[in-house]
Amino acid sequence: MGSSSTTFLLFLLSLATLTLSQLNDVYFQHDCSDTSGNYTANRPYETNLNTIISRFATLTDFNYGFFNLSAGQSPDKVYSIALCRGDTNQDACNTCLNYTATELKQFCSRNKAATAWSQFCLVRYANRDLYGQLENDPRTCAFNPMNASNPDQFNQTLNELLNELSAEAAAGGPLRKYAAGNATVGSSQTVYATMQCTPDMDEQNCSTCLNFAINEYQSCCSTRLGCRVLRPNCVLRFETNQFYNQTAVPLPSPPPSPTTSPSPTASFSPTSPPTSMASLEFPAFGFVFALFLTLSSMLLLN
Repeated sequence: MGSSSTTFLLFLLSLATLTLSQLNDVYFQHDCSDTSGNYTANRPYETNLNTIISRFATLTDFNYGFFNLSAGQSPDKVYSIALCRGDTNQDACNTCLNYTATELKQFCSRNKAATAWSQFCLVRYANRDLYGQLENDPRTCAFNPMNASNPDQFNQTLNELLNELSAEAAAGGPLRKYAAGNATVGSSQTVYATMQCTPDMDEQNCSTCLNFAINEYQSCCSTRLGCRVLRPNCVLRFETNQFYNQTAVPLPSPPPSPTTSPSPTASFSPTSPPTSMASLEFPAFGFVFALFLTLSSMLLLN
């Protein structure tokens, strides 16, 4: 083989290596559950799990980044909950979910239940329904090894910010429970944070999960310049650099409120919408006016 061919081949190999390395998410964390049992290779449970994983790459309904999926029939039915960060668009969300679920299955081969967190998403699957279940485990914490130069002031500012974001995220509706914001520490440093729950959590459960996350941050990475607290139903993250997009994908506007309200004592048939006063008055006026024109014409003819 000539030198030019060898050089070109080495170039392709280096390019392939670079591409593969870029696919590795340095934020990837996972947990393989040993309490839910194992499945046998090439049996219905694995088939159902593969079905769910394959759907992540081809999801057409964005659903604001939250998915509750299942495949198969009991006793081999697989359930999955997946969540993308609130500022993530559909393409990035699909890519993250597909990558995370695929990696999770490889790391937790044969485990019926497993959880993984990536930079932009969370994926869980199990042999039981996960929807609406507030759970304490699995959980983990990862932090920046650098400490704040003014730890007391940093922690006070951060705690105030996290409490505000926790209330905002918990009050989010059934489509998305996500909040992002920043605060200034002293005169020069800014801390950025996001907090998010899976939307199947009601306000109380979301608040509970985020409060647990705040307590974990205080014991795991207090005074650190960055931290991620990862739980089954919620995620907390803060950094001293802006790691999130300033604007999240907009949610649909609420339906407009009616201009008139029915009397509290009024009742309506389920199949008949309430009628406004305007629709009652104008047809009656039109009828009288038409009758007046008719009578006038008859008088003129006579």
